[in-house]
Amino acid sequence: MVKIAGSFLKIQGDEDKIKSLAKVCDYIHFDVMDGKFTERPTFPLDNMIDKVKEFRNIDVHLMVLNVKKYIDAVISLNPSFITFHLEATSEVKNIISYIHEKGIKAGLAINPKTKVEELLPYLNDVDLVLVMSVEAGAGGQRFCDVTDKIRDLIKYRDENKLSYLIEVDGGINDNTIKMVKNVDIVVAGSFITDYDNYQSQVYKLKKSLRNGFTLAELLGVIVVLSILGLVAVTTIDNNIKKGRYDSCLVQETNLIEGAKMMMIDYPNLLPTSGNSIEITARVLQDGGTISGQVVDKGYIDNDLFNPMTEKPYVDSNVSVKITANGNNYNYDVIYGNPDEACHR
Repeated sequence: MVKIAGSFLKIQGDEDKIKSLAKVCDYIHFDVMDGKFTERPTFPLDNMIDKVKEFRNIDVHLMVLNVKKYIDAVISLNPSFITFHLEATSEVKNIISYIHEKGIKAGLAINPKTKVEELLPYLNDVDLVLVMSVEAGAGGQRFCDVTDKIRDLIKYRDENKLSYLIEVDGGINDNTIKMVKNVDIVVAGSFITDYDNYQSQVYKLKKSLRNGFTLAELLGVIVVLSILGLVAVTTIDNNIKKGRYDSCLVQETNLIEGAKMMMIDYPNLLPTSGNSIEITARVLQDGGTISGQVVDKGYIDNDLFNPMTEKPYVDSNVSVKITANGNNYNYDVIYGNPDEACHR
């Protein structure tokens, strides 16, 4: 599943907003610019380190010329990755080793005009490749099509049995993210931080990624193969069982994501710490009343069905239980569709 790294470049002066961003993203993306490799610098580094030192899963992106100096400056954050630019130094292998010696995973970034071929001597050594879809520097730039680079990096990784992650940074929104859905990490900044509700914006990104997956297509292939007699009877039976199991997973995903989206639209319905609320499939599909408040319909589709059984994924009595846990929320599906045998 693609991870979202939230960039705080445009909100770097507001500590509260940075904390809000960290709560809703998988990583916090820490851009460091020296005003030499890029046209303008970020805020004084010591101040920025103080603002993010409490966070976990920090993804450091160095856009600097004196790379080792800045590695030493950010190492106290114990980041998940430290990524530097191929274009910034001629000592690429030495710097990769230097980061590894610090016990940190090393990433290598390239700007849009740099070819993937220039990365090849280093791909055996790095843990992450950051493909810039804008020129390194200011936030809010338009997305450059880097799909060819992503395709080549995935192909090279598979052919050589490597394990580096692929990350894309720049111009990401709920439309452009569909073009890079095969990567491991996507950096998003303005699309999230230009709005008040960060959680809602992250949800839009993840919803766009989900739209690229069609379970019906997978199951349809199984059915066609079985009709043509190309699949053994035992394999068909196993695939049918798997299809029903997958239908339960789809049921769970749609219920949970639908409930999350509704809670974004109706934040006053959120349970307080230690309490819980149940939302039925009927309300998520057709609308209804929760805690005396009328909510809209359409948070999950009415016509979702399992092509293996021609029965609905979701029974109207199925529900999602949302339990507050401090500032976080746990979502548990309460199964209630015996026709789909949704049992773990």
